[in-house]
Amino acid sequence: MNFTKILEENTNPIYKKETEHFIISYSEMDKSCIEKVSDVLEDNYNKVTNNLNQQLKEKLNIEIHSDRKKMHRALGIENAGDWIRGGLGKGKVIIASPLNPPPGSDFNNVVNTAVHEFVHIVVKKINDSIPRWLDEGIASYEAKDNNMSWIRNTVREGIKNNIVPSFRDLDTGADFQKFFEKGGYQYSYTIVEAIVNIFGYEKLYDFIKSPRNFEEIFGMTEIELQNKWNEYIRKYYYI
Repeated sequence: MNFTKILEENTNPIYKKETEHFIISYSEMDKSCIEKVSDVLEDNYNKVTNNLNQQLKEKLNIEIHSDRKKMHRALGIENAGDWIRGGLGKGKVIIASPLNPPPGSDFNNVVNTAVHEFVHIVVKKINDSIPRWLDEGIASYEAKDNNMSWIRNTVREGIKNNIVPSFRDLDTGADFQKFFEKGGYQYSYTIVEAIVNIFGYEKLYDFIKSPRNFEEIFGMTEIELQNKWNEYIRKYYYI
């Protein structure tokens, strides 16, 4: 592990920490949280790459921004919602500072967002064109970066009010704001949880590779899988 100062600016990343699988860039303000970020990333590396049967050939760059507006600019989404904790830049992961979490998030949510975005990188190595709900569901499920009470309450209310979305409702393409507003992160977490618990990671891997091939992979149609998921959340979330 080594620390290297790379340039002088207030809230832009100016230091680097290199671990076995990651290179983390950060500012002076974030020195106190870097051990936690690096430990969480390394602790999750083998789990994620083994679960998804996909390794990374090079170290992954992680960039931490204390200033959220600068983070949004780095992501190329300057009009982004304040709730955004991170995303993917060109060849790197960009996240907010855990010490300055966006509204609605806390320190641990943001730390685990680094894992969430790392999972996106791994999934893209398998297939870079999958439905948003599958992509976000896998990342959320593997990273555990959202509070379970938030997920459970959303799903419970959806069941109670008969407004649980379909898979296609959650396939919002590049419109992540619409996905957020539909409760996409909460519902997609439970979809992937159901797939893993009912069918296993091998089927999930096959599904990432061929996300329209429901019958060959699961032995059921899209609607039947959707119904299977609805049964699952009614059993495990509507309590």
